[in-house]
Amino acid sequence: MVINWYILLSGRLQKQRQSFTWSIFDQGHTGETWIDIEGAGPDELRQFLEPLDLHPLQLLHCLDSDIDPGVLSFTKSLLMEYPAAFDRESADPAYLSILLQASNLITVRHGPMPALDDLIQSLTVENAPPLHHLPQLIYQILDQFADLNVDAQIQVRDQIQHLAKTLAESPDTIEANDLTLLRWQVGNLISLMENQLYCVSRLAAADIEGLKEPHRKAYIQDLLSEAEIAQRGAYRLETRLNDLYRDYQMVGSDRVEKRLRLLTIVSAITLPLGLVAGLLGMNVGGMPGTNIPRAFYIVVALMVVIVLVQYWYFKWKGWFD
Repeated sequence: MVINWYILLSGRLQKQRQSFTWSIFDQGHTGETWIDIEGAGPDELRQFLEPLDLHPLQLLHCLDSDIDPGVLSFTKSLLMEYPAAFDRESADPAYLSILLQASNLITVRHGPMPALDDLIQSLTVENAPPLHHLPQLIYQILDQFADLNVDAQIQVRDQIQHLAKTLAESPDTIEANDLTLLRWQVGNLISLMENQLYCVSRLAAADIEGLKEPHRKAYIQDLLSEAEIAQRGAYRLETRLNDLYRDYQMVGSDRVEKRLRLLTIVSAITLPLGLVAGLLGMNVGGMPGTNIPRAFYIVVALMVVIVLVQYWYFKWKGWFD
């Protein structure tokens, strides 16, 4: 288990160099504190969280391997299980457990989160923007994931646009698997957006000490607006993809229709030829032309004329268009 801890002091997020223990933490520290945990096993995490005297439900959710998005809020503490950024290759996103209690913020990573490392680096540099309280830090964390989701939406949108262009120019190069995979990705993205919106909505409705002040609530309300906009954007992507899928089906239906039309024309042309060949091939007496030396050539020429007349007729009627 790796524990990184930071102190929010005088508008700056300062990383602490010494290893974290609760005994060191209790020795007269000042300012609000952020403790970031990664790679923790259930037993290690339980042992670490015991001094916080959490509600049993909160502790159970922190240790549960089957994480569900949501918020558990009590008078003095809040636990949010937040799905992290969209992963195009996986249906199960990484989760970040966010625990806010008094002047302490604890985050537990369930999965790799390089975006969170990037955020920490940007907040601890010399010219970092000022941070005044923990809700503002929570806003920065969730906003970082929101930015990644916007990037994911742009990538999916560009892929939809590329497929639409390809479908218009060379439809034979598109396969159904391409659209199926993209629909799966869009479905995962929508599910992630809905879960994030649910978490932020519950966070905005939470009534704990750290979130009661209006200027702190404002950060959460801004996150709520961003989540709603992101969800609407994801639904628009789904609509565009459904339109693209209908266009693909129309192109496929048109392709099948052309092939059936061609088969119908070929059948219509060969039908009279088969009739002529069947009549003249009957092994009965009295067949006309049996005594004419050039009868075979005459019949062949007649059959060619029939084919040419039928071809001209179908061409005139536009069956080959």
